[in-house]
Amino acid sequence: MTRAKRTYSPQELARKLVSSVVALGKTKSSLGALLGHVIVSIGTARCVEQCVREFLTWRLGSGTGIDAPVTRAELEQYLMQESQRWRQKTLDQHRQALSLLFCVTLPNLEAEIPTFTIGRAYTREEMEQIARCQSEPNALGTRIAFSGGLRASELIELREAHELDPESNRPWRHDLFLGLPEGFIYRTTGKGGLARRVWVPLELHEQLQLRRLETPASVVDRKVRRTRVFDIGGGQSLSESFSSSSIRTLGFSLGLHGLRHSYAQNRVEVLLTLGLAPLDCLEIVSQELGHLRPDISLAYTPRRKNAAQN
Repeated sequence: MTRAKRTYSPQELARKLVSSVVALGKTKSSLGALLGHVIVSIGTARCVEQCVREFLTWRLGSGTGIDAPVTRAELEQYLMQESQRWRQKTLDQHRQALSLLFCVTLPNLEAEIPTFTIGRAYTREEMEQIARCQSEPNALGTRIAFSGGLRASELIELREAHELDPESNRPWRHDLFLGLPEGFIYRTTGKGGLARRVWVPLELHEQLQLRRLETPASVVDRKVRRTRVFDIGGGQSLSESFSSSSIRTLGFSLGLHGLRHSYAQNRVEVLLTLGLAPLDCLEIVSQELGHLRPDISLAYTPRRKNAAQN
């Protein structure tokens, strides 16, 4: 008796395809020439899986069987059609994901929906209003994110300076945190497993030390298992707390990521007043944010309209 061939749902097939190119736990140096052909982080795997799932759902809607061979022409047709409703970043994400999964080089297309760069930085007073409406752990996480430019997940990964060494093969500058007042250097792990130093002001350092856990605690944040050593807000729970508190107090939310915009803008202003060249300012800020690409800092510089000064 012949066994019937299993029919996958778009979600199941997308997960299966992504699993075939995932190399979690591998260092970039160990992958060598394979680096551009595999996925090394859970966050990237999640993003690629979503893109592929949307493509497979589109296939079904257009009458193509989900298991039928995928052609370059079909992928280009999909991207061309969706470019009419996506912004450029979304279009590029899908092109890169489909190129990786189906081993083709797809052309760069121009999205028809314009991308507007809107300032997302919170002022210090706005941040404080939000923090006062949060629980003590979340409020501390919010204040540290504002002062140090941390991502939500990086707050969970926050460590004493001696507990985590930054990647030695990265071109770290020696003048990071120039012009900042008294504080302490901590370390955290960000996107792609990049370990870096972060600055925490003296007052928040003292509060942070009071919330050190007796033993490290394991938590799962956005499907990633992490270990925390301080009882402070972080990850998705902090992001949700921040957004809801921002809406309650200010009537809008720019997301916790808006605090990284605040940090970047404040740092650029300080560094410029110290007489540094603009390109040096952007490079310093990019490394403090964990990007290592000066041009990315430009994405954080647009000012919000009608926002008071920090």
